[in-house]
Amino acid sequence: MTAGSMAQKNSKDNLDRQIDENLRRVYSDAAGDPIPDRFAKLLAQLRESDEQNASKAGKGKS
Repeated sequence: MTAGSMAQKNSKDNLDRQIDENLRRVYSDAAGDPIPDRFAKLLAQLRESDEQNASKAGKGKS
């Protein structure tokens, strides 16, 4: 992994973490309950799909 791709991955990881934290904060403020399992599963599915798409895109490059 190159330094540029590592920095991009770290930046994306930080952005994902910020989004997760903000969604948790907004949801818990609004509902006073933990995030429903189905919502957490949806976020995990979206991340997995994004990672697979990024992986596929990276395979075509040399």
